[in-house]
Amino acid sequence: MFKSFFFLAVVSGIFSSLVSLIYSAVYKSMVEIDFTEATGYLHLLNFSLMITLGISILSAGITAVIKKKSVAAFLSNFILSGFSIALVFYILKMDDPIFKNKDSMDMIDYFKTYMIPFAFIPALSWFSFKPLFINS
Repeated sequence: MFKSFFFLAVVSGIFSSLVSLIYSAVYKSMVEIDFTEATGYLHLLNFSLMITLGISILSAGITAVIKKKSVAAFLSNFILSGFSIALVFYILKMDDPIFKNKDSMDMIDYFKTYMIPFAFIPALSWFSFKPLFINS
């Protein structure tokens, strides 16, 4: 069972990082602010894989302990959703980074609103790919 959760984590983590990269590129082209200094592709990949691998370990553990699959799936999804929402509050409370690019530094007020979608992309990827790997 853990094998299914592991592959789900890897696929959804990689997909999540690609979606995040596309979001960064589109944001940069639309708003003309480059925040990628703080959110490069490796940062996005590490973040996405950290979230998806973490929930896969947690989900496999919950599924092993709770035999009723629907309750185990609900608990895992609830934890992932709660973590994503909590991450928004963490983003709002975190200190602003210092950018070398003057234009980015002038627009630092928009950095946190740029970051908030990244809190939800790994969870959405997990929920999207879960039916392909985990049979309910």
